Amino acid sequence: MRRALIILAGCIGLGACGFLNDRFVEPVVDRVLERPSGPITLPPPPPSRLARPVFVVVDGDRLVVEMDDGAQCIGGARGAFSAAGWTGQLTECPYAYNYAVALAAGSPAGPLELGEVTGPVLPPSEGEVPFRPIATTQITDTGGFTYRYESAEGF
Repeated sequence: MRRALIILAGCIGLGACGFLNDRFVEPVVDRVLERPSGPITLPPPPPSRLARPVFVVVDGDRLVVEMDDGAQCIGGARGAFSAAGWTGQLTECPYAYNYAVALAAGSPAGPLELGEVTGPVLPPSEGEVPFRPIATTQITDTGGFTYRYESAEGF
């Protein structure tokens, strides 16, 4: 007899659990899992490789960088512009590389093409007047490698 009561209590308990589940748990789960109306838009996937900057132009208060895969990135000064330069992160392309632009006093406002500088920066020899470019840029990719560019014009 005692066994029958335990089995009966278990069946009633399971039935009540089913009722509670149907009445309270499932509607809440259904509301939480509802899909928003309209299509779901996913962010663009990250680039599959690190691109290399191949063409750099400083034009007024913005930096224009073309990558080796053809992507064109912009480094706008926005509120950080100063006559001495600005820093930021490239936008309008899939490469969020950090950059720093340095400008010499009296830099021209028009477009100024920069060429890549490779190798170490050496101090000038004794008695030699150092070349000082009008504009320099450093672009650091997400892997930590820094590309250096400077203008051919200087003083």
